[in-house]
Amino acid sequence: HLDSVQFGGAYDGIAGVVCAIEAVRQMAESNEKPFYSIEVIATNDEEGSRFKSGLFTGKVMDAQLTVEDIQRYKDADGVSVYAAMKEYGLNPDEIANHKRTDIKAFIEVHIEQGPILEAEQKDIGVVDIIVGIKRALVTVNGRADHIGTMPMNMRMDAVEAATKVIANIGDRSRQYPLAVATVGNLNVAPNIVNIIPSQVTYTVDFRGTTQDEIDAQYKGMLEDLQAVTVRFHMSFDVAETLNVIPVELSKDFRSYIKESCTKRGYSNMNIVSGAGHDAQVFGARMPAAMIFVPSIGGRSHCPEENTDARTLAMASNVAYDTLLRICAEKRL
Repeated sequence: HLDSVQFGGAYDGIAGVVCAIEAVRQMAESNEKPFYSIEVIATNDEEGSRFKSGLFTGKVMDAQLTVEDIQRYKDADGVSVYAAMKEYGLNPDEIANHKRTDIKAFIEVHIEQGPILEAEQKDIGVVDIIVGIKRALVTVNGRADHIGTMPMNMRMDAVEAATKVIANIGDRSRQYPLAVATVGNLNVAPNIVNIIPSQVTYTVDFRGTTQDEIDAQYKGMLEDLQAVTVRFHMSFDVAETLNVIPVELSKDFRSYIKESCTKRGYSNMNIVSGAGHDAQVFGARMPAAMIFVPSIGGRSHCPEENTDARTLAMASNVAYDTLLRICAEKRL
């Protein structure tokens, strides 16, 4: 994918696009004649940084987004995806009319964005599962009052209520070995030192390798919101902005990746992706694979993000070999 996060690095997404181009260049240079046509795509808004959603291109190509969805997804200034597309000269009313039904398989190269491959001294990661993600925008509504004259037992303090809920989110996630949960963005209104906060909004992101553990985390937060707002005579709203299921990637494709690594002498290991990727949108309806390369120091989503060019070249070679296996004959 071409997009990044604010204050991100130079490799997340872009490295995979370059590797894909290099793999196809090798195929053209070697005069290979694949049974299937091959396309390199560079997706956009995979991260969801501006509109708090994500995986946008894949969802459009699968006709998963409606006009109502893109009118509902808004940035920090209240601008919707729909309005932004209009301003850019696009036609957002066509958003659900461009499903690609001719795609047979999907392969993605990506930096790991974590420390495991480097710690295990492996060149290549063979992704078994991509975690599911449920993301939401939560609003807790209280009432603004004077901080000195309103007694504690009569307050409707949105920050106090919201933080009681937020404090449980991480502890609940730790009950599941491969689950994570994050409150990533928090806004307080009116955000003035001598006024009781009247509203808090925050984003929350739940991830796990099974849908049950994601749903349990989400349900627990809703129950906490209900209990705390009843206690303080307040209200809340939850708007879901992203919901993708965990996806197990193709066993056949994984075996092709490992065969390529063995042939070329690249060390490798199976790995779970804790980050969301375009491959999970495509992998939910077709055979898909992901090839990981190590992130130096495990760093990602920061300016220090880095990956050795040597392992990127390895990933391009493995992608090339895997494409040859998949496209050698009619097998999909």
